Parts: sequence; structure tokens; C-alpha cells
Amino acid sequence: MNKTISIVAEYMKIDFVNRYKNLCIKYNDYDNSLRGNQTEIYSSVFCELGYNVKYFKRETFYRFEEKLKDYRFVLQFVIKDGLVEAMIYPKINNTFCVPDGRFDFVAKEIDNSFERRKYTLPDYTNKEELEGILKEFFSIYEDLKAALIGSNDN
Repeated sequence: MNKTISIVAEYMKIDFVNRYKNLCIKYNDYDNSLRGNQTEIYSSVFCELGYNVKYFKRETFYRFEEKLKDYRFVLQFVIKDGLVEAMIYPKINNTFCVPDGRFDFVAKEIDNSFERRKYTLPDYTNKEELEGILKEFFSIYEDLKAALIGSNDN
């Protein structure tokens, strides 16, 4: 059996569920979302935000990875047809932390009353909205990283 580390307390500390829900509420104009696969726009937004991400063309996703001390954090983004699907995979000492995966699934695991079908994925109508969405995902990530490192270094 694979060992995992529960980080529900850290997710709750940063108000993960409400932040993700509010992100989906703010960015929800699917009917007018930016269609197609605009990889040049996506790459420029990541660059403007200051995050070094790698694009995996075959699988069509972006990956951000950071290693600090005994921690490894991976954020993956599938961005296409006006939708942003974000996934998070933290590890401590090469042990997977749970919950992990797609943000809406993580929110549901933390709070069973979370309405995943209603707050699935944020969508954007232009580059500025995409930037706002990605900024919030990275803000959630940075706060989770700080909560994890702070709680495990004591």
C-alpha cells in the first residue's frame, strides 16, 4: 500500500474551496469564451506572470514544477476553448499528498457539499481574463506552499 500524507488542514487554512468557487463564479461566460488553442497567448501570459512553465505539445498541457527542501510541487494546466483545467500535485519527501488532482475534485474531497458540477472549470473570454484566472491559481498555489512548509517545519 502506498503511503500518502493528508493536507486537508492546509487546504482549509488557505480557504481553498471558497477561493476556487469564487474563481468559477467570477469567470463563467462560457458562451463568449475564447475558442481554439491559442498557445502563443497562453505562453505569453505565463511569461508575463513570471512563471517558467513547460508546454507538452503531444498531451497539450502546461506544467509548472518547483522543488524546495523536501517539497515538490507540480501545477498542470489544460487551457483550450476558453476553459482552464488546473491540477495540483504536492509531495513531501517523495510521498504524495492528498487530496491532489483537478482543483474541482480537490474542493469536493475537502468539502463534500461543494457543488462540483456547478463550479467545474473557470472560463475566459480574452487574454486579460485568462491572466486573472492564472494569477488566482498561482496565488492559491503560493498560499498552499507556504502553509505546507510552515506547518511541517515546526
